Amino acid sequence: MINMSKLYEHQDYEEALENFKNSSCKWKAFTDVHLKVSKDRCPICECDFNETITRLSNKGTTSIEKTIDHFRPQQYYSFLKCEHTNYLLMCSECNNIYKGSEFPIYNNASRATKNEELESEKYLIVNPLRDNLLELFTLVFKRTISGRNILELHPKQESGYLFEKAKETIKLFGLGDCHTNRHTNENVYNCRISILESHYGVFYNFVTALKDGDKKKAYLELKEQKSTFEQYGFYEFIKKNQFEVYL
Repeated sequence: MINMSKLYEHQDYEEALENFKNSSCKWKAFTDVHLKVSKDRCPICECDFNETITRLSNKGTTSIEKTIDHFRPQQYYSFLKCEHTNYLLMCSECNNIYKGSEFPIYNNASRATKNEELESEKYLIVNPLRDNLLELFTLVFKRTISGRNILELHPKQESGYLFEKAKETIKLFGLGDCHTNRHTNENVYNCRISILESHYGVFYNFVTALKDGDKKKAYLELKEQKSTFEQYGFYEFIKKNQFEVYL
């Protein structure tokens, strides 16, 4: 998962905001600057928008596209329809297939009904623009029941609000405990597993060298792959030693 907290400081954000204001609330004006901060990846599942990712569907194949949409959905937060800080980049799978209009609140408390109430609202879907991701997740390299090697997220905390937020995010987006959180659409599920499998392949040799204390191998992997690693939010977790390897 990618930290997007520097978005509003990006040199291109003011221009995007001005274009948005002159476009009668067309939020696609923010697509390019979001992509620059996310390094052309979905901030949630980290699929690469520079690669052509498709999955099987009833229509043959469906391409995974970049989308900009409301973090807090219009269904519940109509007063945020044109609030630029409520927009978030996601891939079309995370946005349309997984999240949709879901927006659970901690302990089923009341939702915010105006801007002044947003700060105190305890939402249970991680917002990469605001939340400290390193407080919420740890990485796990594991083998699924079906024998596929994947990288997935687990909650870092053991209880409380941050635990529930991490757990709900992982469940909603199919980012961990994948057999239990299996999407009902088999094609969607297989696509998500393939993405997590590709992330595993990028980092596995490096994290196992770190785990085994093989400093020479870890150094060589880092020297060769650092530019690739730095394209991923996952790398920040590895640098903080927030990962486990279970095989």
